[in-house]
Amino acid sequence: MNQDIVGRGNKEGGALFRSWFNELTELSEQKKAAPYVFVMGSMNEILKSFDFPVVFPEVNSLQTAIRKDSANLLNQAEDYGYSPDICGYVKADLAMQLNGGQHPMGVIPKPSMAVFTNACNTYIKWAEIWERLYGIPIFTFDIPGTRADGTASMPGSEEFKAEQKYVKGQVMELIELCEKVSGQKFDIDRFKEVLGYTNRMMDAWKKVMELNATMPAVFNALTDGTVFLGVANGFRGTKEGAEFFENLLEEMMYKAANHIGTLTEEEFRLIFIGVPCYPIFRKFNEFFTDWKGVFVHST
Repeated sequence: MNQDIVGRGNKEGGALFRSWFNELTELSEQKKAAPYVFVMGSMNEILKSFDFPVVFPEVNSLQTAIRKDSANLLNQAEDYGYSPDICGYVKADLAMQLNGGQHPMGVIPKPSMAVFTNACNTYIKWAEIWERLYGIPIFTFDIPGTRADGTASMPGSEEFKAEQKYVKGQVMELIELCEKVSGQKFDIDRFKEVLGYTNRMMDAWKKVMELNATMPAVFNALTDGTVFLGVANGFRGTKEGAEFFENLLEEMMYKAANHIGTLTEEEFRLIFIGVPCYPIFRKFNEFFTDWKGVFVHST
């Protein structure tokens, strides 16, 4: 077995995460701000075309849970007045904001703007907290959805064309906001370059996921997959992100060709739907791996 290639993805992913948080810490120390975005509909390619550093509050919050720091943050937010039934991601982030951005992996800079979609109502209310705290502009993408059974607009239909035009208009508005916040004009050539990196990343990522159809599974979609998805979010539209996934594909192809699985013995192939229990993340996974179960896919 080639020790230089097997396990490389997790090592490189961890290194990228540390470099990302180091960059955010440097920004905070320099009293600079950064756009806040969410994992769904982040429009990272537009932001990266302006060379914005980007903060993902969801990623920050789940990292506090994995690193056993979330309980104190949740208690602090509830003491501040937020209800126990409010999303834990929101409360962990609020407490971090109240603590000057202190995070187990570094210091999170304040927001310069926030970009989110209507996919989750919590996103909207969450961003309004930053708006009140910092007086920043917030941008909501209103994405048309299916409103009733049998009413989905299909490509080629007049409804689809109208909705496409509606969303395009919002993209143009976001570009204008980015120009205002950054003080620089939108560069279409830079945008094309960023899209090229995203296409390379997504092409490799798709092939990596398809390789997990092999037996044994070449990666655990719950544990390894969390690292891979973190890179897919934080480094989408970057050269580092594209190269990471191309290297990852090489590793997984090697493992598949040599029948190297994530488990020595694989008996059950599982799919995970939802959000894992981050405070006991490794132990939660062991509930299944101890019985020879491996997550081959997750949402």
